[in-house]
Amino acid sequence: MSTTRNSGWLPASPSPSSGDALPALSVVIASLDPGPVVFDCLARLERQANDALEILVVDGSRDDTAAQIRARFPRVRVFDAPAPRSVPHLRGIGLAEAAAPLVGILDPHCLVGDGWVAEAIRVHRDRSEPAAAGPVMLDGSQRRELAAWVGYLFDYWEFVPPVAEGLATVLPGNNIVYKREALPDADTLRRHGFWKAFTNAGLQAAGKQLWMSPALTVQLRRRLSAAEFVRSRWHYGRSYAAMRTEGAPLAVRLLRAMGAPLLPLVFLARQGRGLVRKSGHRAWFLASLPLLAVCHVSWAVGELCGYLFGPGRSHDAIRS
Repeated sequence: MSTTRNSGWLPASPSPSSGDALPALSVVIASLDPGPVVFDCLARLERQANDALEILVVDGSRDDTAAQIRARFPRVRVFDAPAPRSVPHLRGIGLAEAAAPLVGILDPHCLVGDGWVAEAIRVHRDRSEPAAAGPVMLDGSQRRELAAWVGYLFDYWEFVPPVAEGLATVLPGNNIVYKREALPDADTLRRHGFWKAFTNAGLQAAGKQLWMSPALTVQLRRRLSAAEFVRSRWHYGRSYAAMRTEGAPLAVRLLRAMGAPLLPLVFLARQGRGLVRKSGHRAWFLASLPLLAVCHVSWAVGELCGYLFGPGRSHDAIRS
């Protein structure tokens, strides 16, 4: 895959020296104008912090978020990322710099529960799977906001609690922990960024399995307008399609493009089947249905453009 090279990032604090004991777990957070929620995210992690935990924030914000994090959380390693800034690029930088044999990925709008750090370490100690993740809940402060439900159900309907512990075919990208050897090498991560869907697909193609742990729950507190969310899904769809068919013959890209108009119906049907069994979410799914349909159409149009015309600037426009 070919994406924009990253260079010029500056760490605010040094990595562990060769004489220091390595942490058991590094947590990487890609930060792009997250607002105050990032401070709650970090505070939740720091309450569980000890020598076993390293926290890295790679910040590409247009405000003083990085400076505020440095002032309020001196133990956190903060990296200033240059333009172009996108979530996959920032994650790639953070994963490349992570020191621990276990590397977790959180979004700045995800609030971990008590014991999340201990569970992340335990599950990888007890299980051989290269990646483990947990459910995603909508934060209580947003449970009456339709726009919040639309974004939550669109992105995380497969991870709405309750979820069963065990082997899984798909994991959320905002609440996941990897064994370091399962990730691309540091140079690849810096150059191309990190793309969860393709990394996990590669692991599964190699015969590896994924694990879901209900104890790794996070709460989602993300504030995006409906217009911002719809626009972002278009970029995600175009980026995904372009990477999926990079180097493929024209006939393959055309075949994929022909199927793109069916995607809204396919995914709405899947979401409906998945959520109908979760009584606390059925009403919100029905209320969200018109906007969810708009989001799926946006994604499908993005995929269509990606198959026919490549990524455009969408790789660098993924900001949430």
